[in-house]
Amino acid sequence: MRERDDTILADLIAIRAEEKPDLDVVTFEGANVRDDEVRTYAELFQNANRIAADLIAKGMEPGDRFAILIRNHPEFVEMMIAASISGCVFVPIDPRTRGDKLAYTIRNSGACGIYCADYSLAQVAEIRDQVPDMKWVTVLETGEEKGAMQTADVPGAENFAGIMTTPFNAIDVRLKGPGDTLQIVYTSGTTGDPKGVVLPNERFGNIAKMGPWVGLTPDDRPYTGLSLTHGNAQMLTLAFALGMGLRAVFSRKFTKSRLWDITRKYGCTTFNLLGGMATAIYSEPVKPDDADNPVRFVLS
Repeated sequence: MRERDDTILADLIAIRAEEKPDLDVVTFEGANVRDDEVRTYAELFQNANRIAADLIAKGMEPGDRFAILIRNHPEFVEMMIAASISGCVFVPIDPRTRGDKLAYTIRNSGACGIYCADYSLAQVAEIRDQVPDMKWVTVLETGEEKGAMQTADVPGAENFAGIMTTPFNAIDVRLKGPGDTLQIVYTSGTTGDPKGVVLPNERFGNIAKMGPWVGLTPDDRPYTGLSLTHGNAQMLTLAFALGMGLRAVFSRKFTKSRLWDITRKYGCTTFNLLGGMATAIYSEPVKPDDADNPVRFVLS
């Protein structure tokens, strides 16, 4: 029997699902317009295995690539874990990407298929003729944007919801080792075409162990509104949370106006920033309760 290795994302989740099955390790807050979406370790493990089984049923072999074009949803995390289980490679793409840049990223990465949302489906449909090697399109129906295309509007597309209704079966992890590729992250392309950075499973798994190095404790609760399509949210929020069991909170996207309200509501003690985000936060009008929050440090 294959020995588990916690530097492999699939194994890390399997281990934590046995140790702390009911811990609500990730919460995607509803921005006061929808219900919060919460996942325990057990739910992440089960749903990721359903997605992995679907990838295998689609004919995806170890090393094959698929793209993810969605905002911060719990399904994004489950797709990441499914890639690790199936041995496939996920290609996270900023959900605002469209046109030639989207087509280039899909072609250059060699993605065989794509998980998108209803709000990004039009972007996929627009460039589908430019990516003949992209064999499948699976759509997460969110209902979050009026007038968005539906799965039925695109010939051959399938609804992601069907995957979640399949029976749960634990899939044997198809990786050879932690050095196998987990994802290809693309640069912004400011000096030419974006470059794909190939990242192994062990990079995520080893970073997941580094939370204490940056000052996180078992009592912390991290928050981010940064996109899971990029390294900051993946590594400095998600990886630390999954590794340490920190009950992370995510927003669909960054919000400077609701930042302190979110930290108060969920008891978040730390959050991450990039570049000019601090300036944006400081530019917000002062409120009497700004200092009334549980945040003890900001990682930036």
